[in-house]
Amino acid sequence: MAITITAGTWDATSGGAGQTIALPASPQAGDLHVIYEGCKPYGTVIGDLSGWTEITGTPGSNGTVASGTDVGSIVQRAWYRYWQSGDTNPTITLTGCNVGFACSHRFRPSAGKTIDTPVGTKGQDTSSGTGYSATMDTDIGITAGDAVVSYTTIAGNNSTFGTQTLSATGVTFGTVSESPATEGTTSSGNDLEASASTALPSAGPSSAAAVVGWTLSVAQTGISALIRIRESAGGILPNVSDSVTVTENKVAE
Repeated sequence: MAITITAGTWDATSGGAGQTIALPASPQAGDLHVIYEGCKPYGTVIGDLSGWTEITGTPGSNGTVASGTDVGSIVQRAWYRYWQSGDTNPTITLTGCNVGFACSHRFRPSAGKTIDTPVGTKGQDTSSGTGYSATMDTDIGITAGDAVVSYTTIAGNNSTFGTQTLSATGVTFGTVSESPATEGTTSSGNDLEASASTALPSAGPSSAAAVVGWTLSVAQTGISALIRIRESAGGILPNVSDSVTVTENKVAE
């Protein structure tokens, strides 16, 4: 058995103070949800997500280039939460955001197992080419049986995402899937484009930082977050909180 990955959808916002994120439907006990947010300009303050825990290693920006149409540095952040009955779609507070994208994924453990606290890292590609390649800043110890998800945001919708790759010395990633299958694109504000990829490694462990890759249709710059999900023998879920931001969009139980 393996960890089951279910993707949400990309949700865009432009010039707003908050953004509600749709979680995948039909959650159950033991599920872990991950949410990612990427915004321009780089000075956007992405607020804490009530009831959720920031994934260490993922927050940051890829520079200080001013935001404009299809250009500008990006700031990102990611969180996790173990599903609790009554959870609703959460809202991220944004201050100074011109345009942003968010996405969620659900990770369900194999029978009799629990999901450990996720581990994250980040990387960037500011070379403005069509062969996007972001080397992560830390080796997060990816190995067989893990699940991994990468999130990448580029500075404009003038470019689309093509072939996705994940690589790390010592790791066999197997099939790398664009997930969600449709990337996020918006012409609101100063434009933005985003996509994510997932994989279930079959060999490891890694001995060097992983690399997130994409083939872009037009040269662009961007930033990526890579998150490792691992399951272990059944036990008490770590860091479970009963608090959550409430909206009218309740996730089906």
